[in-house]
Amino acid sequence: MDGRQGSIGTFGALSIGVGGIVGGGFFATFGITAAGAAGGTPIAFLLGGFIALLTAWSYVGLTLRYPGPGGTVSFITAAFGRGYFAASVNVLLILSYVAIMAVYATALAGYTLPYLPDALKPSGGHLISSAALIVLGMVNFVGPGLVQASESAFNAGKLLVLAVFIVAGLLAPGIDWSRLAPEAWATPMAIVASGMIGFLAYEGFELIANASGNIANPRRTLPIAFLGSVAIAVIIYVLAFVVGLGHLPLADLIAAKNFGISAAAQSFLGPFGFGLMAVGAVLASASAITADYFGATRLPPQLQKIDELPSALHRGLKRRASRSLAIIAVLALLAVNLAPIEAMSSATSGGFLLVFAAVNAAAFRLAPETGAGRAVPGAATLLCVAALAVTVWQFLSVPATASQAGAIAIILAAAIAVEAISRWLERRYGTGGDAPDVR
Repeated sequence: MDGRQGSIGTFGALSIGVGGIVGGGFFATFGITAAGAAGGTPIAFLLGGFIALLTAWSYVGLTLRYPGPGGTVSFITAAFGRGYFAASVNVLLILSYVAIMAVYATALAGYTLPYLPDALKPSGGHLISSAALIVLGMVNFVGPGLVQASESAFNAGKLLVLAVFIVAGLLAPGIDWSRLAPEAWATPMAIVASGMIGFLAYEGFELIANASGNIANPRRTLPIAFLGSVAIAVIIYVLAFVVGLGHLPLADLIAAKNFGISAAAQSFLGPFGFGLMAVGAVLASASAITADYFGATRLPPQLQKIDELPSALHRGLKRRASRSLAIIAVLALLAVNLAPIEAMSSATSGGFLLVFAAVNAAAFRLAPETGAGRAVPGAATLLCVAALAVTVWQFLSVPATASQAGAIAIILAAAIAVEAISRWLERRYGTGGDAPDVR
């Protein structure tokens, strides 16, 4: 791949990664992860970051060998062919995007609810999250130009807000370091499970692969972009949790679960801090929803090209993937209105852990072609599977969280079922699954 003609340099590629990772997932899981890991929350996010870092290394080798907009879909297909396993993993990726968009929309609503009159709060969350999905879906329908302009503004705003939170929090007096001491940590199993819930906050670096065809000097740029973006996210997340837990008692943080980081900022910046982080959460969530719409709606056409989805699912108006956009929007709306955020977070994290396990396995299998070693992708595959197993075990061991293990099972079963239906349509209506165009 000769990237000398590419239009995206090192800073641009790194920005895609940082912008994709540091988003609504962190704001959405701030309170949930702290409730599970207690003072060990920074460790939980370090564990998630370590797995993400190893997976990012697998993406480097695969992206250099298989550049282009296909990204994860191309890697899975190259390693495992067009069989049922590869197809189900690729469908699982789409459903994981749907679930994470619902998480982001819920987070956006959670940080705005405190500003609504009490009479509107019972229904306000569903109305705001649904409106966010609809409006940002329309932004994607208008076209890439509006998406790019909105993403630039969202990314700048959310990073600035997080920088203010971290710097002001570290400089402000009153951090209680005992809340972060090992004595204040949850059990090791709970820390791992909480870290895997927060793992969804690292989703986003794979967007670099989709832009790889436009990246200049890829052999130098891609390692910096993939590994650098994850490393920057780890530093931001760990420091933010140190500030949050150091300034706000855990009980208060759990009580403000849906807007935890705003409550933490209020403890040392007052009402201004609360409002500032609410703005940051809205910007980050909107940015993440927009980016995931953009990525998710382009997956069905990629899958149809390799006969893994019926073309009826993505046939578009004016050459846009309008149908896949509409279907993904409807699925996200159903998820955000029918499932609690804990279930959606667990389904998302479980889905991406499985997808990333498959990508790491692909990197292991394709090592002779990519020229990379097998040690890192092999270890990353085992870690993804082990982390998911520990998480499910922990969920099942506590009656209150058993439904979260069920959410992981549901998203996996849904991916398998969608692929089964797709293959049935293909057999019934012809090659490529061209079912009648019922609009």
